[in-house]
Amino acid sequence: MWKAIEDAGYSAKSLSGSSTAILVGTAGSGYSELIGRSQSEIAAQMATGVMPSVGPNRMSYFLNFHGPSEPIETACSSSLVALHRAVQVLANDSCEMAIAGGVNTLLSPEAYVSFSKAGMLSVDGRCKTFSEHANGYVRGEGVGMLVLKKLRAAERDGDHIYGVIRGTAENHGGRAQSLTAPNPTAQAELLKAAYRRAGVDPRTVSYIETHGTGTPLGDPIEINGLKNAFRDLSEGAAVEQAYCGLGSVKSNIGHLELAAGVAGVIKVLLQLRHKTLVKSLHSEELNPYIQLNGSPFYIVQQTRPWQPLQDARGRDLPRRAGVSSFGFGGVNAHVVIEEYVAPARPVVEVSGQRPA
Repeated sequence: MWKAIEDAGYSAKSLSGSSTAILVGTAGSGYSELIGRSQSEIAAQMATGVMPSVGPNRMSYFLNFHGPSEPIETACSSSLVALHRAVQVLANDSCEMAIAGGVNTLLSPEAYVSFSKAGMLSVDGRCKTFSEHANGYVRGEGVGMLVLKKLRAAERDGDHIYGVIRGTAENHGGRAQSLTAPNPTAQAELLKAAYRRAGVDPRTVSYIETHGTGTPLGDPIEINGLKNAFRDLSEGAAVEQAYCGLGSVKSNIGHLELAAGVAGVIKVLLQLRHKTLVKSLHSEELNPYIQLNGSPFYIVQQTRPWQPLQDARGRDLPRRAGVSSFGFGGVNAHVVIEEYVAPARPVVEVSGQRPA
């Protein structure tokens, strides 16, 4: 969080007393299991030290922030739901600035054992998103935090702007085949809600950072949801050539679970910064159940320049992307992000003779 504040061009001291919000995807850190196995005497600080709410609340205390301060736990969609919440509290003026993201720590083996017995984990330690060899996901550890402000406030204050959030959406899959089975209809409805809210034509979106965990069932279902949503939003318009790349940062760093969504957002922002789409690893041989013919999508199998799409008059459009994150409990989230294009500064002409 400190790094995010400094990267945004602020000092923590300068924000003291402000109505800054902290919204964090977080849950049990694993310390409860470690404490239990240590057989240590119960101490006064143990209870507060393992409660998820104390993480963001303590940071608000330490930094003297007065905006909303909340933990959010929707499994693997937690940090993207936190970003969605941050956009909401900014929109309703509950805060001036919001810090949103997620943290995932892997300190004990219990979850590993349970997920392994459930058949969810890759047996060879590789997250092979989109691949015919996909055999489960790989757990990853990390933290990602983003500093958000209203665009007009960020421009007014001369902030460094990585990208613009055009719209967000959240829903639940309702009843499905099982607790962990994705609901493609709900995923498609989520996407449609996000792009309608953003006011963005999907034909102007050239990259999607998928949830893409690398499971033989989940990857094709997610792509089918994307295809259905983009078809409906485009009113069935024919696709002459694929124009929207698909990738998954999980093939690089594993699945950060509570911090997975913000990891995907950071990847998109860095790709915007460098105008480059990076290769999604282990996708040389595609899952045969992934059918992309006639769709706007292709898998980013090689690193390539991120070329802007053009409008009907041949003018470059801002680069646009979407990020998806799905929790195995059924909570889905999607964020629409656009390249920031600074307004042109007026040219000031000074009359008079030049000095000799």
